[in-house]
Amino acid sequence: MQIMTNKTLIRYQETLDYIYSFVDYSRTHQANLSTENFDLARMVEFMDLLGSPQKDFPSIHIAGSKGKGSVSAFCASVLQTAGYNVGLYTSPHLKDFEERMQINQVPIARTTLADYVEEIKPAIESVPELTTFEIMTGLAFLFFARQEVDIAIIEVGLGGRLDATNIITPLVSVITSLFLDHISILGDTLEKIAAEKGGIIKSGIPVVCAPQEEGAFNVIKDIAFRNNAPLTRIDKDYPYSIISSTLDGQKFKLLNPVDSQEEDSPYIIPLLGEFQVLNAVTAYAALNFIKSKGFPLEEGEIRRGFESTVWPARFEVVRREPPVIFDSAHNPASIRKLRETIDYYFPEKQLILVCCKKSYREPLT
Repeated sequence: MQIMTNKTLIRYQETLDYIYSFVDYSRTHQANLSTENFDLARMVEFMDLLGSPQKDFPSIHIAGSKGKGSVSAFCASVLQTAGYNVGLYTSPHLKDFEERMQINQVPIARTTLADYVEEIKPAIESVPELTTFEIMTGLAFLFFARQEVDIAIIEVGLGGRLDATNIITPLVSVITSLFLDHISILGDTLEKIAAEKGGIIKSGIPVVCAPQEEGAFNVIKDIAFRNNAPLTRIDKDYPYSIISSTLDGQKFKLLNPVDSQEEDSPYIIPLLGEFQVLNAVTAYAALNFIKSKGFPLEEGEIRRGFESTVWPARFEVVRREPPVIFDSAHNPASIRKLRETIDYYFPEKQLILVCCKKSYREPLT
């Protein structure tokens, strides 16, 4: 926990005020959004001014409508368990802004964040129409490069093709489950959304794809084919079965194990909900690709990494009786999964739903 003086807190808040003084499309009503608002040329120019830090570390790039944060957390936990220095960039944050850029589960210090922003202000102000998310992404890339991470897990912010993160060339690209979301930007069909998410696919870079509706998968398959990118489909190439699912965690097995998984030794994850098993298997497939890219992983490291994954507010049961659950569901697909998971774990309970939205401003206390 960071102990802050009042002066430091004020400086931190002024830093956030500055970052959010730019256009923030995550806070703009969808009716006012369009693809014209997004332009990777701005991000490239910004990164050039900072010395192209995104080229200084290898990465895993993860897009999708649901599950990309959890897949990111599983990947980061396994790699950290294996002894690597791991950067993790996700959005939005749950409680504090600095959660968005972490190394080995430790967020960037508020004083460091303020120092970085002050340093790069000339670059920020020399690129017309730079956005809040582009600034955040550039900060994360610079932070990871200077801290010399071994590898970074980069979660797409919105879409994929025109997302600010899409200037990296990763070791593997991952596309998690797709649903109708942000339709004013990404399109009003799953096929259109798949085209935007599939925009992270790079020439010759392997792609791991979670199960999708046929039309959406065909779009991703076509993009992968045109880019000569090897495509792994989880439901076909990594079939799995759930052995047990309790409030203490979930156990699952890969049905066609890669390497040396023992038949009677299931994987264990603490995150609850059937969809989290899919996310873990998706992470497993992505990690399997990087083993030959300078990141050897032992089977035991994968197991321990899965079992120690922490990803708050994803059906997080903070009290069992009476039940109190924290969940960050924020779109129709997530809310349906939340309802299904509540019905599974608490079939006889009548629960009260409390919804809230937090301002980015931090109280100066």
